[in-house]
Amino acid sequence: MNAGVLLYCFNTESYRYDKIAAKTVPLLKKNLKLPITIVTNMETFKELPPLGMINYKIIEHEKGNKIDNKPWHNLDRWRAYSISPYDKTILLDIDYFCYTNSLLELLDVDEDFLVHDKVYDLTGRNAYTFREKSAIPMVWATCIVFNKSKKAQEIFDMVGYIKRHYPYFCSLYRIDFRNFRNDYAFAIALQQLGGFTGYNTLPTRLPTLPANAVVKEFSDTHIKWEMEGRSGVIENTDVHVIDKGVAYV
Repeated sequence: MNAGVLLYCFNTESYRYDKIAAKTVPLLKKNLKLPITIVTNMETFKELPPLGMINYKIIEHEKGNKIDNKPWHNLDRWRAYSISPYDKTILLDIDYFCYTNSLLELLDVDEDFLVHDKVYDLTGRNAYTFREKSAIPMVWATCIVFNKSKKAQEIFDMVGYIKRHYPYFCSLYRIDFRNFRNDYAFAIALQQLGGFTGYNTLPTRLPTLPANAVVKEFSDTHIKWEMEGRSGVIENTDVHVIDKGVAYV
């Protein structure tokens, strides 16, 4: 089986995702030892440091989405199925740091498409309770594992359709977040294609360090964070870091 990791990396006026990629990729190579494809644009590609053997896919990313009134280049995730060169793909946000090889276990799971539907807040504050924000449960597109299969292709194609008609689907499912979010787009696609009978998800909760937890130290073995007078260390655990300041630590 041809398996690999797919990452999206687009710099914005506010965030240097190329610097985050410089932290993500070495951890992937160290702990997963899988081939890596990075989807990026030419402007970001020119800023990326040498990362060793990487398959780059240069595209013209779609513009227009924002978060907190800042550009948010997240409108091309639905293209991951056609872009991925792998039979089985681990699709990750660029700020998901692999400190273990746990994701390798998912390559043996006999499912065409899996995504997280629950989050584990590593600060213990349980900051992610969005159930009241929409009529359907949200999934987390931070980590998706998919096969090259008809079912997976249908899901990604459906996400592309939802993206093009997102205001309609926001109204239909009473989604409070009116800027496009892949999390809700994938949730809607899974509901629509599954006939509202449910769908399989990744068996673990997505380990996450929330935005107000500031990363103070980053290495290839651990992350130290501070938040509201508290501090902690993350090690031997994969983690999705929301604080984009991690780029400069």
